[in-house]
Amino acid sequence: MYSQLSDRAKAMETKNTRVILVRHGRSTYNEQGRYQGTIDDSILTEIGRHSCYQTGIALGKIGIDAIYTSPLKRTQQTADRILSGIGTVADSLPPLHFNDSLKEIGMFHWEGLSFQYVREQFASEYRLWKQRPHQFSVEIPQTEHCLEGNLAVKTQKECFPVLDLWKRARHFWQEILPRHLGQTIVVVSHSGTIRALISTAIGLDPARYHCLQQSNCGINILNFPQGQIELAQLQLFNYTNHLGEILPKLKEGKQGLRLLLVSNNTPSQQLTGLVQFLQQESIEFALSNGCANSHATAAKILQDRPNTLHLQVSREDLPEAWHQTIHASSLVAKSEQLITGLVVGSQEILKGLIAEVVGKSKEHLNNFNLSLERGKATVIHYPSSDRSPILQGVNIGSSLFTGK
Repeated sequence: MYSQLSDRAKAMETKNTRVILVRHGRSTYNEQGRYQGTIDDSILTEIGRHSCYQTGIALGKIGIDAIYTSPLKRTQQTADRILSGIGTVADSLPPLHFNDSLKEIGMFHWEGLSFQYVREQFASEYRLWKQRPHQFSVEIPQTEHCLEGNLAVKTQKECFPVLDLWKRARHFWQEILPRHLGQTIVVVSHSGTIRALISTAIGLDPARYHCLQQSNCGINILNFPQGQIELAQLQLFNYTNHLGEILPKLKEGKQGLRLLLVSNNTPSQQLTGLVQFLQQESIEFALSNGCANSHATAAKILQDRPNTLHLQVSREDLPEAWHQTIHASSLVAKSEQLITGLVVGSQEILKGLIAEVVGKSKEHLNNFNLSLERGKATVIHYPSSDRSPILQGVNIGSSLFTGK
């Protein structure tokens, strides 16, 4: 990694604000499969505490100017352990700030209940939550006081949790970015809140709330040139290699289709590093578009996998072609298992696949603030034909920061 001094100097010179977002470590409610929301009974497990410490070590080699955290217990504990890890490799510790805007999405009457219980007892509400989260609403009881006679009247207020979370995320950016021009800050928060922060930064709709995955202690990086949210770029998404994982663990069941997207324009040295990084991952098939670079890149990654099916697609509309190719092949017979495929293509092709997941049209690809790095993999999971695909990770590789 770069030294802290050179890292800070570069940020100040370019006036680039870098924000590193980290989800809290594994908690007791995570273990029990319960909705957490704003409830504050959930605390870190021992595994969660250790993962937070590992995260601090990973982040300690860069210069961090401040840490912001949600005030809930599980995030406070995460920030404390991250600071402990940073302290093992850094000369000084950044100041810690609490911010209410970083609290988790409010799940109201579901908070504390198990996922299974909610699926069974609130079936119609649950379907709406999963399929159209931006339309999901709850009725919140409140008391209004009448001036005449000073009477208290009980009423119901309709709340849209995801829409409210998007407003809160935008408020956080408006509040924080002007304070840290040219600096690097860490934000410790929750799965839903981090998804909203990333989405509001790069222009994703609340309807796509469920399409982004956040793993415990997953690391994300957003860059804001000149501290402007309109120029935000997603550099890294849901990186978990510092926890001993090659790729982020699946959250929506261990079945369906997982795609590893790799750029066809990867220099030899970086490609060798990616081959080593992915060598323990099972790959059942590969798709490459009709250019020599794509074919050669795929062949290099598959060199020790002689039984892997390699399909060379001459069509330029690879995002459409892969659907037809896979469903027409014998791989469908393994639909109850997880099938991992490699897709090698141009930046435009890979962004097209990602755009499908996050709800971006082809017309808006040029404004899609996502930088795909050479020698890294982006991961998409398609749990089943009747469930929405999920972006699991972007620019995943052995190193946390490119060139560092």
